[in-house]
Amino acid sequence: MISWMQRHRKYLVVTIWISTIAFVGAGFVGWGAYSYNQDKANAVAKVGDVKISVKELQNAYSNLYGYYNQMLGGQLTKEKAEALHLQDICLNQLIQEALLLNYAKEHGITALPQEVIAKIQSISAFQNNGRFDKKRYFQVLKSIGTDVKTFEKGIRREIIIDKLNRLLALPGTPLEAKMLFAATQMEDQLKVKTVTVDPSEIKIDDKELQAYWEKNKSKYLSKKSYTLEAIKVTIDTIEADDAALKAFYDEHKTRFKDKDEKILPFEKAKEMVRREVQMKKAKTEALKRYLAFKSGKTSAEGNITVEEGNSEIPLDKIRTANVGTFIKTIKLPNGYMTARVVAVNLPHPLSYEEAKALARNDLMKEKAQTLLTEKAKEALKKAEGFKDIGYVSREDTDKLDFLAPQEAAQFLSHLFSAKKREGYMLLGNKAVVYEISDQKLFDEKKFAARREKLLESAKALKQNTLQDSLIRDLQKKYTIEKFIKG
Repeated sequence: MISWMQRHRKYLVVTIWISTIAFVGAGFVGWGAYSYNQDKANAVAKVGDVKISVKELQNAYSNLYGYYNQMLGGQLTKEKAEALHLQDICLNQLIQEALLLNYAKEHGITALPQEVIAKIQSISAFQNNGRFDKKRYFQVLKSIGTDVKTFEKGIRREIIIDKLNRLLALPGTPLEAKMLFAATQMEDQLKVKTVTVDPSEIKIDDKELQAYWEKNKSKYLSKKSYTLEAIKVTIDTIEADDAALKAFYDEHKTRFKDKDEKILPFEKAKEMVRREVQMKKAKTEALKRYLAFKSGKTSAEGNITVEEGNSEIPLDKIRTANVGTFIKTIKLPNGYMTARVVAVNLPHPLSYEEAKALARNDLMKEKAQTLLTEKAKEALKKAEGFKDIGYVSREDTDKLDFLAPQEAAQFLSHLFSAKKREGYMLLGNKAVVYEISDQKLFDEKKFAARREKLLESAKALKQNTLQDSLIRDLQKKYTIEKFIKG
């Protein structure tokens, strides 16, 4: 996701004002645990003469969060956004915007009042029956947690930056379009052969395996684990009569829907309801046992050791707890658990016997790759049994039907970056040996069909390059001060 954001990051924060109007019901999303210097007049940063306010950063974060949350079908949580450093992306975007605004001011580029009015009146979210509605305008801004002054400031900035972008939008030339076409549509006449290694061809004796383990034993460590005194409450110990199930269903029936999002009748939802009721009661019971356990009125059922990577017992609460800490409730697939951390067991080197299977597997892979390389070189030398695929371009993954789509894409990328007419590429447990017997650099008919799109691509490539260069120069020209810390 981050890589996608970075590829499409061009001045997204300011232009997202408009698209975010569609998220009226999304509500405001806080932008994280930043602290800032109150002495800087509530500014989070200053770039040249342009200040970036706390409110602007909050709005930018809320808008960007809503935008990507919609793209991800509502699956973006605050925790995920934090892990993705969404707030840092927002601040950096606002700093880039401020650099451009300084540059625009220096060169007399501004937004006229009538341009701001026209832009606002063109936004469909502010219209009623196709005409601008002032009352609706105020209502919508209130619903997304911003005021007129802040919003119109954002619109002015968007207009100014749009004017700058138009100045940088140099058209693509026919020669540039042809260069892009040649780079992506070059075709090779390809002959291929695949070679594989049968596991039975690889022999490993105990002496060789032990020597391999000795050389690589620092790789073979136990997993970090946690020893816990635990009390489990499973749902199979929880009773729930039909009256309790019906009462719960009546109160929460909108939770129980079929694949068409229609509410299930009670009888069809009954087992789903039963599980929810039992889980709820199991949590309550686990809390009761936690209190008794912590106060010494009851003892644990026994000790358990949980390793990192355990799919049955979530480790979020356990990882952050100190030895001796009591943990109230840990949700399990079939109930809840309360526990006390007895010990944190750090990874340690495995003995030969413990690591033997892992070492054998690694040595098998290593020897298989060596043998595969030898076979590929031998096949290339003999040049027998090759299949003529015909002409292929970088995009013709479907012509390599003997490979999975991802493998075909990897192979074609390798093929068109190779400097020799013949060679091989290792792909997992097989090698693709190839020969290029002919090459087409240009196809006039295909170029003519894609000419307009290629001109647009050339234009976009130049604009992005100019924008990046301009930002780098402006970063040297204008002082950037940040008044916040994460």
